[in-house]
Amino acid sequence: MSARLGRLGPAALTAVLALAAASCSSADSGGGAEPTPAPAPTEAGPEAPAQPDAETPAPEPAAGTDSTAAAPAAADAEPLVVSFIVTDVSVVAQALGWEVPDQGDLEAAVEALVAHANAAGGFGGRPIQPVVRVFNAITDSPISEEQLCNAITQDDQAEVVVITGQFQDNARPCYAAAGTLMFDVTLFPVDRAGYQDLAPYLWSPLLPSYDDLVAGLAQALESSDWLDGATVGVVGIDNDMNRRIFDQILSPRLASAGSAPASVNWVDPTDGTTLEAGQQQAILDFKSAGADKVVVLGGSRLASWMMDIGATQNFSPAYAVTSYDSPEFNIRNTPDLMAGSLGISVVPGWDVADDQYPYPANEAESLCLDVLSDAGLVYESRTNARTALLYCDAVRLLQLTGETAASSSPTDIGSALWAVGDSFEPASVYSVAFAEGDYTGSAGYRVFAFDESCSCMVIRSDTVPFE
Repeated sequence: MSARLGRLGPAALTAVLALAAASCSSADSGGGAEPTPAPAPTEAGPEAPAQPDAETPAPEPAAGTDSTAAAPAAADAEPLVVSFIVTDVSVVAQALGWEVPDQGDLEAAVEALVAHANAAGGFGGRPIQPVVRVFNAITDSPISEEQLCNAITQDDQAEVVVITGQFQDNARPCYAAAGTLMFDVTLFPVDRAGYQDLAPYLWSPLLPSYDDLVAGLAQALESSDWLDGATVGVVGIDNDMNRRIFDQILSPRLASAGSAPASVNWVDPTDGTTLEAGQQQAILDFKSAGADKVVVLGGSRLASWMMDIGATQNFSPAYAVTSYDSPEFNIRNTPDLMAGSLGISVVPGWDVADDQYPYPANEAESLCLDVLSDAGLVYESRTNARTALLYCDAVRLLQLTGETAASSSPTDIGSALWAVGDSFEPASVYSVAFAEGDYTGSAGYRVFAFDESCSCMVIRSDTVPFE
């Protein structure tokens, strides 16, 4: 077993694999902070730089993005209770010797963002009442995630939950069973079939479906020289979704590019033992097949573990990566193993430095940062602000849908999101557009590749729409 893998037992190891680079907090696991009213922030600051996505039409001014756009939420109106999950990975990082970026006081960030939204009308005149629940990643298990779900749906009686972390298969069905609307901002792979199964409760308004993501990755690989002369291996988390995406999307696309996989391996994530055994077998098979390029399916930091174990077996291929494979984390901790990597970015704060994508990039990001700054929360880089920006967009979308939604039911909020179309300018991702029948919002990606001269990921394209 590799040195880092061996520092945790099987149960904790499986949890660590699942929990991608999430926000850091020192609060207790599963604890809930009582809603704390925040002072209304001042107006947005200086004009932001022009949005770098020239191909994305400038949105109409969105209701609720400016604190002067509407009257404050009525103090005596029934509040919309929204729970925010803050995922604490500090203990995990300490146990494994990982370096993770400081993301500041996320509880204070939530309070500031909600106070700003309430000053502009809240949710259709109803004040948004935030409840922050801090979840310690080291305790992650199906039991702990169901306990958190029960606390949010029963104790908080939340109508909406903004999810970070939560990589167990039982988590999202638990919220859906309780009738709670999920705004999921986690880099957790769910395909279109998965969203339909949990409709109308599960939304990822800032992220793509996983089948769209893999199709975008395949397009990026096809249009570059990454596949030229390559012997390709594929490894994935063994589940129905990943096998379906491989059979229907990835395998045909690789074959049409003349790079049909020389070896395909599936890893059983049941526990640490099966997890490592599957990766060890994949590496043996890849070496036997002469694979020099590897595509990973399933996110969940499988690419990071493959790099770590591969290095101990003298196997260091180039990897195809997406935001779901934690490229920024890999560069912070194992930069040499990212050599030759190419793929697609959907969340710049998880993927690239500020010299690759201006910080702030548009008026929406400037607004969010100004609201946070007015509350005393200043972020040196987008990497530090990334989770706060996701929370900001989630609050802005709730406020925007409240302008037109017939009620706060998941169905009515969903219909209001579909009506937004492509008029919402996001602060946290490259572009967003909503289409009726879909439950995801990300509308495009940027191709990026590892550059050894800076030991960083370098953007190689403008925003490319998902097919």
